[in-house]
Amino acid sequence: MIRHARIFVNGTVFGMTLMVPGVSATILAIVMGFYEELLGAINRFGENRRGNAAYLGAFLLGVCVGAVAFSWAAVFLLARFPIPVMLFFTGLLAGSVPLVASKAAGRPPRFAAGELALAAVFAAALVALSLGAGAATVEPGYAFGSMTLPLVLLVLLAGIINGATLVIPGLSGALILLVMGLYPLLVHSISSVALYAANPGNLGLLAEIAAVLLPYGIGALAGCLGMARVMEKLMRGFYRQVHAAILGLVLGSVAVLLIDPLAAFTGGGIGAVTAAAGLAAFAGGFAAAAVVGRRGGTIG
Repeated sequence: MIRHARIFVNGTVFGMTLMVPGVSATILAIVMGFYEELLGAINRFGENRRGNAAYLGAFLLGVCVGAVAFSWAAVFLLARFPIPVMLFFTGLLAGSVPLVASKAAGRPPRFAAGELALAAVFAAALVALSLGAGAATVEPGYAFGSMTLPLVLLVLLAGIINGATLVIPGLSGALILLVMGLYPLLVHSISSVALYAANPGNLGLLAEIAAVLLPYGIGALAGCLGMARVMEKLMRGFYRQVHAAILGLVLGSVAVLLIDPLAAFTGGGIGAVTAAAGLAAFAGGFAAAAVVGRRGGTIG
């Protein structure tokens, strides 16, 4: 029972971080110590169907609860306190750097030149990707309830890509959605689940939610299952190189998330209270990740 409660909590945290652009839920899975356990449950499901089904059931329930709950909180918090919230998650990522570096190159980390180059390439690629996040955004008010076939296929493709990011550490699925212009639509659809739960007789709303989340969910499942096997093989054969690439993605994510707060700080666009709250949030996130890292990346 305690184990399943821990798995549920891990899934809830994973689901919450899925909603934050630039933050990799899978990196937090590594920091919290359940990434390889999750991969094993997916890839070796047939070896212990009952146990793995219980594990994945508890985890996916937590993911759903975290995603639905935080979709509401994300809209509220990011609208009112964007800098402290984003700096907290930036601190979490920055605090995970020593742990990821140690997984890549030992304690203390000793990188080969090729591994450093690999990390630099992945960091630069992620920053470049984030700079292209100006794609045309699909407005929820326009698309919700009037999904066209091309938009359904686009959502399906986004699900496949995001499913793959669920098992690729360092890559943010929410950032991909932002780049594709689908982030507001997905957040609106997920947050509408709570509205439907409060009024289950509203079948029209259920149909609107399903038109978005069903193709997205099918794509995400396909992408996750397909990439899980690839990642497990890569982790076995190229452990250091994979973690060097992950380290690059983490560093790139930190750089991406710091762009807006640094611009606000240097431009004088925020007050002293917000600046202090942002710095405190960053320090809190960094400390939390560092504490977990010192425990060997395990929670629960």
